[in-house]
Amino acid sequence: MSKTNELYKCPECGFLYREEQWAKKCEDWCKKYKSCNLEITAHAIKESE
Repeated sequence: MSKTNELYKCPECGFLYREEQWAKKCEDWCKKYKSCNLEITAHAIKESE
């Protein structure tokens, strides 16, 4: 997981999060299931925000 401009990025799928905990949950899910979880990605932000 990488931090860019106060945002955290999932290295597996590239979604951006304001909170590190959600980026970590996303990364763990992506690695384990090779997919995205809608409940987790609901916390992702748009790059334009």
